[in-house]
Amino acid sequence: MKNQLRPRHGQTAIYIVLLIAVCILMSVSKRCSSSGHLPAISQGNSSGDTIDVAIMYGPTSYYLYDDTLGGINFDLLLNFEKDTHTPIKFWPVVNLHDALERLENNTYDMIASLPADNSVKQRFLTSRSVFLDRLALIQLADSTGATEVTSALDLAGKTVHIQEDSPAAARIENLSHEIGDSIHIKTETDLSEEYLCMMVAIGKIPLAVVNEKTAIRMQRQYPRLSFDNPVSFTQFQVWILPKSDTILLNKTNSWLENFQSSESYRRIMDKY
Repeated sequence: MKNQLRPRHGQTAIYIVLLIAVCILMSVSKRCSSSGHLPAISQGNSSGDTIDVAIMYGPTSYYLYDDTLGGINFDLLLNFEKDTHTPIKFWPVVNLHDALERLENNTYDMIASLPADNSVKQRFLTSRSVFLDRLALIQLADSTGATEVTSALDLAGKTVHIQEDSPAAARIENLSHEIGDSIHIKTETDLSEEYLCMMVAIGKIPLAVVNEKTAIRMQRQYPRLSFDNPVSFTQFQVWILPKSDTILLNKTNSWLENFQSSESYRRIMDKY
C-alpha cells in the first residue's frame, strides 16, 4: 500500500469501458449455462431440475481470469453440479437489490453468495457456511500509505458507498450508534463491489464498504487502495435460497458438509 500509484489515465479509461461493456452484456441478456456459458433468451425460471443461480460478479465469486472463468462460488457450484447431477444455469449479477427481488419471486433458485446477516436470514433460507470473509472499509491512501480514516471515530459525518441491499448497511448503522454520530450511507444500485473499488481508486468516491476478499484482489490492480479498517468481524458467506425451498437447502447443506472435508475444497480455498 505504501508504493505510490502512478497515474495511468489511458489504462484506467479502457478498463472502465470494458467493465461497463461486460456489465451491460450481463444485464441485458443473460444467462450462462455451465456447459458452454452462452447467452440465453430469458432470465431464470428454467424448466425441469435445472437450478437458476444468480452468481455475484466479482474477483472472488465469478470472474474472468485471463481467458478462464473462475471464482470461489463458481468453482464450488461446478463441483456441486457434478457431484449431485443437478444442472445449473449461471446468471452473473451486479445489481444485488434486483437479484434478491428475483429470488423472492422464484425467478432465481439461489444467490451465491452473501454474508449470513440477520436481514438476509429474515427474508430467505441460508446454507451452512460456504467460506469466510468480512466487510472492510476501502479508501485511497496517499503516497506514504497514510489514510484519512484510521478508526471508526473518523467516520463521523462522512458518506460511505455500498451496494443497495448490502448487509453492510446494518453494520454501518451499528457503527454510527457506537460512535454516537451520523455515518451517511449512499447506496449504489448498479455497481458491483469491484466497480466500487475502482471508483475509490480513481478518486470518484471517498469511501466504500466491500468484502475484504474483493478488496485484496482489487489492491493488486490499484496498490493505493487501503482496506486496513475492518467494518465487521469475520463472517460466514452463505448461499441464499427462497423461504419455500427446503428440499434444495437440505441437498445443498448435505453436499457442502461432505465436500468441505475434501482436498478439492481446500484447493479452491487456497487458490482464491
